[in-house]
Amino acid sequence: MSAAGVRALAFEARSVVETAHHELSPASVGPVVVSGMLAEQLTRELGADAVPGAVTAYDGARVTAAEVLVRVVAGEPSEADDAFIRTGDQRGIPVVVVQLWPQADWTPPFVLSPFVVECRAGEGFPLREIADRIVEASEHGPLLAARVPALRKAAAHGVVRQAVIRSAALGVAGAGKGAARPLIALEQIRMLARLRAMTTGSGGPDAIPIVAGGAALALAAGFAFRGVARSARQVLPASIADAAGAAAGTWALAKTMQALEARLPSR
Repeated sequence: MSAAGVRALAFEARSVVETAHHELSPASVGPVVVSGMLAEQLTRELGADAVPGAVTAYDGARVTAAEVLVRVVAGEPSEADDAFIRTGDQRGIPVVVVQLWPQADWTPPFVLSPFVVECRAGEGFPLREIADRIVEASEHGPLLAARVPALRKAAAHGVVRQAVIRSAALGVAGAGKGAARPLIALEQIRMLARLRAMTTGSGGPDAIPIVAGGAALALAAGFAFRGVARSARQVLPASIADAAGAAAGTWALAKTMQALEARLPSR
């Protein structure tokens, strides 16, 4: 490797370390606040094994510090439902609406919120679908999932999906130039750090060494998948080959990290 190549690799490694440190830095996130019909029950189910206070039932106080509001609505939305959701909207807090026992003539969609989950009679709360909507609504899904285990599968799926899409886009942008590889590596490190933070909580003591190992793997994999992409260009357009290589490499790293996570303590 040339002196220029060594310098470029050293710069990439430094950028990777800085990215991992930033993603694992402590940060605060508000609770999920549940209100409406059967709010206590849904609070217990969503809050199973969660950090104390991470999922709470609405107590009538002003809602200011919540990350996401969940409103359980029975039948057609009432004036109280409308007022609660409008309050969240005015304060910039997203609201997930859980619609109990929706009727055939129920007025869909509930236009005050794009995050709506239908819950059929006798089927219980669809926790995974509710978790999906909460993660979609939140700006800090991975941080929230670190505090609320019921959200982790939904948050991990979202993190990996976004990283794969962004990596593919970067692959297209830098097709045939090699300029996208450092950016793809940084995207992969952000993904790995977020996946680990969801298990340990931000800034967990074992997170840096584990993500550092993932960082080294990401840098090495970047060179390997670049070679695969070069071979693929013989039969595919460069942009498609590079996008496919970047997406596949990112997905493979995520699966490797998740397999490792299964063997590590959560806290």
